[in-house]
Amino acid sequence: MALSRTFKFAPLALALVAGSALAAEFSQEELAFMPANTQIELFKSGMITPVDVVKAQKAQYEATNDVVNAVTYEHWDKALKTAKEATKRYEEGTYRSLEGVTYAVKDEHHDVGYKVTFGSKLHMDDAPKDYADPMVSKLNAEGAIPVIQTTVPEMYFNWVTSTDAWGTSRNPWNPEFAVGGSSGGSGAAVAAGYATMATGSDMGGSIRIPSSFNGLYGLKPAAYNVPNFDLYSYFSGSGPIARSFEDMVLMYNVMSGPDSQWSVPTVGKQEKLSKEVESLKGMKIAYIGDMGTSPMADYVAKGMENGLEVLRKQGATVDVVDFDFEMQMGLLEGVSNLAFSGAMGAPMMDGYAGVTDKMTAYTGKLLQKAIDHREDYDGRAQARTQAEVQRMWTKLSQEVYSQGYDLVVAPTMPTVTVPADYNFMTDQPIKEDGHTYDNAVGMMYTLPFNLLGWLPAASVPAGLSPDGVPFGMQIIGKPDDTATVVKVAGAYSKGAPKFFTQDLMPKGIK
Repeated sequence: MALSRTFKFAPLALALVAGSALAAEFSQEELAFMPANTQIELFKSGMITPVDVVKAQKAQYEATNDVVNAVTYEHWDKALKTAKEATKRYEEGTYRSLEGVTYAVKDEHHDVGYKVTFGSKLHMDDAPKDYADPMVSKLNAEGAIPVIQTTVPEMYFNWVTSTDAWGTSRNPWNPEFAVGGSSGGSGAAVAAGYATMATGSDMGGSIRIPSSFNGLYGLKPAAYNVPNFDLYSYFSGSGPIARSFEDMVLMYNVMSGPDSQWSVPTVGKQEKLSKEVESLKGMKIAYIGDMGTSPMADYVAKGMENGLEVLRKQGATVDVVDFDFEMQMGLLEGVSNLAFSGAMGAPMMDGYAGVTDKMTAYTGKLLQKAIDHREDYDGRAQARTQAEVQRMWTKLSQEVYSQGYDLVVAPTMPTVTVPADYNFMTDQPIKEDGHTYDNAVGMMYTLPFNLLGWLPAASVPAGLSPDGVPFGMQIIGKPDDTATVVKVAGAYSKGAPKFFTQDLMPKGIK
């Protein structure tokens, strides 16, 4: 029985064919790219098993990772053993909410026994972790299966994933181009079919940028909705990366909320979010474009026009609002101040003094600059940045949210025409459509919503560049209102580009 890659299964059809073990024959690609929500229904019916999916994704990895290079460590043997246990649970009816669904783990999060390298040669010989990250614990407790660990920029200091330690990660849609960062390996691995979903974290766009580059759905939740080791960082948080809206929500509902093994409380609304698509009738949305930071490429502008029409067809009133953050401080200066003058700054500068020459160029140069000017990273620097953040929030609140808008939308990135190994500290600026971009262009549209870190933000697929690289649209909500962001993402998904279906599959790994 051949099956379309739209993976739409009617309950009646399932009932008719579930009685035969060979009623449905799925290709390796179909199994590897099948959405989690579909997998779970087929696991329940007995048409496929978690072992089938793990084997298919392992085969995808073995066939294409020499090009994509998104993986640090693999855990296929353990994953197959766990998949067999998951299969038994389905047979016995004791399955959990993510039973048998695979996920990739960013080289930051970890399970017990995992080595975290921070994308750095300096950490290749570090001891394995003897405890699990709280988010990983929560996913595993619901039956999800970690299969691989994924590449990151060194110390997470770049929005492109290329390091001396692990080499360059390449986009499954077109290997000449970047996968994003810092959760770049996670984005590439999901786009290449090595796992069904992945963990990410976002300090400057590190979930949304890889989601944009790889045609994925990614969510930076409101601050502290997901357990986080960065106790004093409201601008950095963890969240899900997936190929579909429904899978993003499924993963978020497991990883969010309090964790019994982790004492730092999560805050805000912790109700489970809905995968059901709701009308946007009565909702008012503001499109704020480039926010006064940097012009977007022509294809991104066209993609945004299409995205706004999708939202309007779903019932929303969408207005184009002329909005400019009027930044009085550079974005990189702002996030550097918060990072280096905060809890992570002194230990990092002390720990790496004298060894920055052994780092990948962008990390070494950025960190050495901080070390050389560490007197600038004090409480005054943090206070200046916090004052700028307060000014940004006041402006956004007064000019947009206070005008009756429920949320805002913007492009995720100005351009995705970025070489796979682009070094923002040393390479020439990118030029496109008559624009010359600042070297931090990948973060231009995402970083404001890390400085305003209590605002939840999602990236959803918006289109393909002329080079065949996906780009995304951001949906940004009011403080602590992840639910409305997810509601709009769900409605948008019904008219969004249907990546990973039929002809819209990654062509760089064919």
